[in-house]
Amino acid sequence: MTWVIAASTIWGYGALYSDVQATLRDGTVRDLVQKAYPISNHIAAGFAGSVKIGFMLLQSLADYLEIPEEIIDQVGWDPVFAATRWAPLARHVFRSAEAEEQKLGSMLLLVGVSPTEASGLGAKVYFVRFASPDFHPQFMSRPVKICSIGIGAGVREYKHSIKPLFRLTSGILKAEIGRPGGWGWTLGFSIANKVARSPRHGISRHLHTIIVERGRIRVFNTDEDIWLGETKNEIRMPNVARGYEEFLALVRAAGHQAEGALC
Repeated sequence: MTWVIAASTIWGYGALYSDVQATLRDGTVRDLVQKAYPISNHIAAGFAGSVKIGFMLLQSLADYLEIPEEIIDQVGWDPVFAATRWAPLARHVFRSAEAEEQKLGSMLLLVGVSPTEASGLGAKVYFVRFASPDFHPQFMSRPVKICSIGIGAGVREYKHSIKPLFRLTSGILKAEIGRPGGWGWTLGFSIANKVARSPRHGISRHLHTIIVERGRIRVFNTDEDIWLGETKNEIRMPNVARGYEEFLALVRAAGHQAEGALC
């Protein structure tokens, strides 16, 4: 149960959004896991499905795409090349996991910008979707595009509310003026507010936002202060796990079983 969203814009960069909720084996849902991360200087990725396999896949991808620190400002991975070459490793990672974890399934959504190709007012953006058990990469690339994985991808109300934000007449495009990355940052809050107004089991209103540009990646969250008259409602990201060992510790500290967790 999760929602991981990729978006591209005429401004020439990509964005990746992920909620933080996980469903435990006993059916309990809790806000306690970060699902999307920067992977290299041009690529970010997020997962859905088995929490354990998701972290295994992200670690495998990060290891494969590691760039030595001394040259990281000089080179960058082509997203199509990287995804194609990593796919066999993803299949191996999935098949090496416990059978019970494999039954939960696994998906991964990658957002990458080309180090050489241009589109819109910046770099060409690629989305790559992988799904178990074969992890054949599915490529998408348009100047204005949205793609998502997880249960949120099937919520019609969410899709209908977000779609107008991608029209060229949408006022959200003005958020980029005077603030590079402003479109992606503002879209994250729009998604979070929609989830807050129309909650669904397994999806949190707390989101991580990753802005993927050529040579730079920035991470935000949807913390905000909402005023109702003189009363301030502080929305803050909860303490979330950023690795499987940390996830195990958080879940067990709360008195639950972490194995078999789904997102």
